[in-house]
Amino acid sequence: SQNPVPALFDGSCYYPQPDPGFTLDSYLGRWYQVAGSIAPFSANCKCTYAQYALNDNGTVRVNNTCQAGTRPISILGTASPVGPEYGSKGAFQVQFPGERPPDCPGPNYIVQDYTGEFSLVQSNNFTTVFILSREQKPKPEVVDAWIKRAGLLGTNLDNVVKTDQTDCLFV
Repeated sequence: SQNPVPALFDGSCYYPQPDPGFTLDSYLGRWYQVAGSIAPFSANCKCTYAQYALNDNGTVRVNNTCQAGTRPISILGTASPVGPEYGSKGAFQVQFPGERPPDCPGPNYIVQDYTGEFSLVQSNNFTTVFILSREQKPKPEVVDAWIKRAGLLGTNLDNVVKTDQTDCLFV
């Protein structure tokens, strides 16, 4: 059963509330995906990570990379901060080239929980979650605790899997 959680509604979609402790400066850099919803980008991939860098115009450059066999696969996108009606910070509209525009007018990348070492990123309508870590291979019980936390924060855990971060060639 799902746990009721606070959410924002704009007439079209529901949005998780972003972590009020989020700061963009501390969020930039490399994050390893240690668990998450099964996503088309990372199908048949392992060693998934994201690299975030600030662009001159205040948006964030998103470089998602994973390893398929012995090849790196990367996709570059842009994260644009959204208006304060979706939370004061930690809520972005992420767009990748060739991807259709989002279904919802608000953010599709919401940092729902953030400690500096771990980040729980949720999509609108709570359909996709990513658990990111600064450390490539955190202890399994720590990852399990973050997965459980995602469930408590509204995530349906049926499609959440741990990300294989072993034998990585591109880190």
